[in-house]
Amino acid sequence: MPVSGLSVNPDCVSKFNDLKLGRGGPKYIIYKISDDQKEIVVDEVGSESDYDAFREKLIAKKEANGKDRPSYAIYDVEFELEGGEGKRSKIAFITYINQDNTGVKSRMVYASSRETLKNALNGIAMNWQANDPGELEWADLLKEASKGKGTV
Repeated sequence: MPVSGLSVNPDCVSKFNDLKLGRGGPKYIIYKISDDQKEIVVDEVGSESDYDAFREKLIAKKEANGKDRPSYAIYDVEFELEGGEGKRSKIAFITYINQDNTGVKSRMVYASSRETLKNALNGIAMNWQANDPGELEWADLLKEASKGKGTV
């Protein structure tokens, strides 16, 4: 049993493998902890390539008490290398926990369960931790994924 006590629903891995294969599959996956707090489940899958729309969906997630709901996400970061060296793609594992508007219990559960999900998903190229909406900017994610050599 993982440290957090949560399991990973098999659908989480299945959807991730679909994303890894590409070929018109999902562009992103948003995960959440189930309402009964027993497992990590798929919350939403999308194929739109508009990063800002994905970012807004991630930020808009709310708990029943109206506070921001933390989320995990996988995003397929695609970029061009400078100097015409071609296109690249990296799979980013994103943890979003808004420190200013998330309950303490939710922050603790999501922080302690992060590695459980990450370890179940083979093929993650980079990790991104965002503690407020400003840390989810495309330019920052692109810079990290491309090691500063990517262009939009």
